[in-house]
Amino acid sequence: MKKIFYILFLFLIIPFNAQSIDELDSLTEKLRIEGKIKESINLNKKAIKDYEKQDATENLVNAYINLGSLLWNLHSYKESLLYLERAENKMDKNTNPRVIAKLYAIYGRNYTSLGLIEQSNSNLSRAIFHARKIENKKQKERYLYVIYTWKINNFEASQPDSDSINYFQKRRLELSPQPLTYVHIAEQLLKKKKIDSAEFYLNKASNLHDGYRISYQQSMTFVGFGKLYTQKKDYEKAIDYYLQSLKISEQLNRKDDIKNAYKLISETYKLWGNTEKKNEYLEKYSEISDSIIKSEKEALNIPIDKIIQEESRKEKQQRQKFYILFASTIFVLILLLVLLSTKYLKKQKQKDEILIETIHETDELKSKLNAAFDELSKLASHNDPFFLTRFKEVYPDFYDRLTSQYPHLTANDIKFCAFLRMNLSTKTIAKYKNISVRTIESRKYRLRKKLNLSSEVDLNKWMMDL
Repeated sequence: MKKIFYILFLFLIIPFNAQSIDELDSLTEKLRIEGKIKESINLNKKAIKDYEKQDATENLVNAYINLGSLLWNLHSYKESLLYLERAENKMDKNTNPRVIAKLYAIYGRNYTSLGLIEQSNSNLSRAIFHARKIENKKQKERYLYVIYTWKINNFEASQPDSDSINYFQKRRLELSPQPLTYVHIAEQLLKKKKIDSAEFYLNKASNLHDGYRISYQQSMTFVGFGKLYTQKKDYEKAIDYYLQSLKISEQLNRKDDIKNAYKLISETYKLWGNTEKKNEYLEKYSEISDSIIKSEKEALNIPIDKIIQEESRKEKQQRQKFYILFASTIFVLILLLVLLSTKYLKKQKQKDEILIETIHETDELKSKLNAAFDELSKLASHNDPFFLTRFKEVYPDFYDRLTSQYPHLTANDIKFCAFLRMNLSTKTIAKYKNISVRTIESRKYRLRKKLNLSSEVDLNKWMMDL
């Protein structure tokens, strides 16, 4: 009862001012560890309202990211990605690297859960880039440890023989001797039937639990001991460890870990010869597995009828606007040509810009005949969070060259480059982003500086040739 009162007290009195990122994160994590994820979500939603009133942008971004993380815990991937998109749109160049690292780390988790391993690794690499800029050493090491862990999980799932696993394992071990590191070493040894060595590392992990209390790391250590005693054929002890792990996973509301625990318990009861218990946990495994799969499908499948109706309406409006824009452009071009006959030298640069813009718009119209371009254009016009994912599939070489040659570019920079690579006109980009043409020109100017390009270089052509 005292604990509930304490949480309510903090919820009501904590002032979410410009200094409260650490306070909010601490209470968010406390509630999450206690399995009170919905309370934690409400806490951050309240914080968002306060931050919006105070115009505390960085705090607002952090609260959005917290919601993205909490919703990921609940397997609400679509909602999670929408909150992360809001956070990304609010970020500026002065945003705390710790906040940016957290954003891309949560993006990475979502993509891993949806089976998009390549996109996950790309976001996790960005998270590492920004995490290394965190000034507070403890915070830096904590963030890097978590990101390295997800990198290892990705490579184990997609490239189990990759040297990258050992690379990130070594990097993680250099940061701090946490239980999860030793558990991972032990499980690798168990696969090689080196039971004594595996037990040595599991004991090392267990000795570190005092600093982690009831946590995911403790849960995974119990799983490791369960696998150890399964190999020793001490099934009763193995079941006991699996049940301890299951209890923690249920408290943390980690459905994937609960699912895996059910599976391990069912398999162990089968080895033990207890068919009734095997079937009991197999049924639980099937139920929660179906629930998780359903959540994943909901994230990737928005109601089709609603999308078709909305896109049909917007396409009709876009066509009308395009015809007006095209007619206006032709009229302006003719008028400029008349003026250029008497002021050719003075207006030459302006004429070239108009001609280039006209070519962009004409090319854009032709490109819309291409199904992939049409799909990308729709995603861009709706500010859909999967725009970059689809763009990378359509223009993989361009995306790889851009991100490898210019790793300092932000996600928004890359999205803007994608618009230019699609040869979208300035006016169309402004319309998609719902901002002025002048703002787009300013973004082009800043992008030139980041790419170290002179003002004489045609930015769209440069993107096409990259």
